[in-house]
Amino acid sequence: MPRRLSSMHARTICHATEDAARVEQALRTVVGDSAVERSSTEGHHGNVIEVLESSVDDEAKMLDMLGRMGPEDLAVIGSTLDERMDDACQVFLRLDKQEAYTGRLRLTVGEDVVAVRLKVRAYPAKRANASRIVGDLLEEVTSTRRPDLADPR
Repeated sequence: MPRRLSSMHARTICHATEDAARVEQALRTVVGDSAVERSSTEGHHGNVIEVLESSVDDEAKMLDMLGRMGPEDLAVIGSTLDERMDDACQVFLRLDKQEAYTGRLRLTVGEDVVAVRLKVRAYPAKRANASRIVGDLLEEVTSTRRPDLADPR
């Protein structure tokens, strides 16, 4: 089967008041054992902010990440796909950082997030083609979800 996702990029920030190890653990819930890059920047009030980022190019890992999301969140992704996808066939997700630290992957609209960008392989690279591919992926992931990964809400 041809690859349907080419890459995933995940990014989160660690404020000075947060435990960097816990923030990294939240990111690792999304990206697994992929390398994590760190950089520092300064906030508006001079506070130090650490940026943690990771990229994944293994489609199986990307599908595993989606498979660890609850069926309700997968349905939300499907129903809001037009708003989540750009013209470059990238899908954007905002995952709750606190939940990710505890091992659960849940969508959020808040600010304390692990921001995820999935690059869809669509030919020709058009939103309609990418939307169809993602819709099929979400159906596949939902139907093959393992019961031991069920989200205990």
